Amino acid sequence: MMKAAIYYGKNDVRVEEKPIPTVGPKDVLVRNLRGGICGTDINIVKAGGGNIGISLGAEFGHEMVGEVVQVGADVSADIKVGLRVGINPITAKRAGRRKSLECSGFSQYVLIEDAALNYNLYEMDHNIPLETAVLMEPVSVGRHGAFRVNPQPTDKVVVLGAGPIGLSAAASLIAEGITNVCVVDIDDWRLQKATELGAVTVNSMKEDLVEGLTKHFGAVNVYGHIVPDVDIFIDAAGAPVLFEKVMKIVKFQAKISIIAVYKNEVPVSLAQMMSKELQIQGASGYTHEDITKVIDHLANKKTNIANIVTQVYKLDDIQEAFTAAIEAKEAIKVIVDLS
Repeated sequence: MMKAAIYYGKNDVRVEEKPIPTVGPKDVLVRNLRGGICGTDINIVKAGGGNIGISLGAEFGHEMVGEVVQVGADVSADIKVGLRVGINPITAKRAGRRKSLECSGFSQYVLIEDAALNYNLYEMDHNIPLETAVLMEPVSVGRHGAFRVNPQPTDKVVVLGAGPIGLSAAASLIAEGITNVCVVDIDDWRLQKATELGAVTVNSMKEDLVEGLTKHFGAVNVYGHIVPDVDIFIDAAGAPVLFEKVMKIVKFQAKISIIAVYKNEVPVSLAQMMSKELQIQGASGYTHEDITKVIDHLANKKTNIANIVTQVYKLDDIQEAFTAAIEAKEAIKVIVDLS
C-alpha cells in the first residue's frame, strides 16, 4: 500500500492508503520524491466541484520528480531501476492531456504508461536538488510561453505577473541570453524574486505602467502617441485590467504571449491589432525542446529559479500546504515531500 492525496472538493484534500499501481509490460513504476502544487491545483481546490479538471475522489498532482523502482518487460533497456526522472504529465498516461491533472503527483508511487525516455520520463542528474528538479514541469510551462513568440537576443520583454509561471518565463529568457527582461507585479516581495533572477521590475500599484516601462526601456512614437519601447509582452498574470492597459500601449509589430488562464472573456481591440500589426499568441503546455532546455537550465544553475520554492511540507500535511499556497503570503511555489 501507499499514501496518496485525494481531492474531495473545496479545501478538502485528504491523505489515504491506496494500492500501489500494478505495472504492465509497457509501464514503469516511479517512487515519487517531490510534488509541486500548481496554480491550477490551487484554483480547483479553492473552487471545489469535480467538473473542473480533477474528479472528486481522484489522486491528483502533475509536477513531480522521483526514481524508477519497477520496469515492465517490454520497456526499453535505457530505463533502469534507480534512474532519477522528471515526469511529463501530459504524456504519462494513455488518456493524455485531458487526465494530466490526475497524474498522481501527490501519491508515493506513480504509474507511467507506455514509458519512454524523452517522451514521458526525463533523466535528472542526482546533483540537482530534489526541490529544484521538481520545477521541471512548471518552468517548462513558463519557457514555452516565453519562447512561443520567438524572442530575439536584443528584444525588450515584459513579463506580466511574478507568480511561478511568470518568474519561470523570465528566468527562461535570461538563462538563454535574452536579458532585457522586466517583470510587472503588485507585490514587492515577489518582485524581489524577479530581481534575484536578473530582471528589472515595475510595481504597477506604486508606479504608472507606462512610466515604469519607459524608465527601463525607453519610448517610441506610434501614430503620434508616445508608448514604451517593448517588443514582447508575456501575460502570466491573467488580470483583465492589466491586459486592456497593455493593448493600449503596445508599439507597432509588438508580440503578446498568453500563458495565463483567464476565467472570463476579455475584450480585444481588433483596431489595435490591425493598425499596429500585433501578434497575439496562446501558449499551453510545453514541448520536448522546452523540457530539455529547462533541465539544462536547472542542472547548470543558469539563474536562481530555485529561489521560487518557498515552502516544503510533508505529504501528511498536504492540506496545510494547500492552505499556505492558497493564502499566498510570502509563498510562490509550495512543494510536497513524499519521501
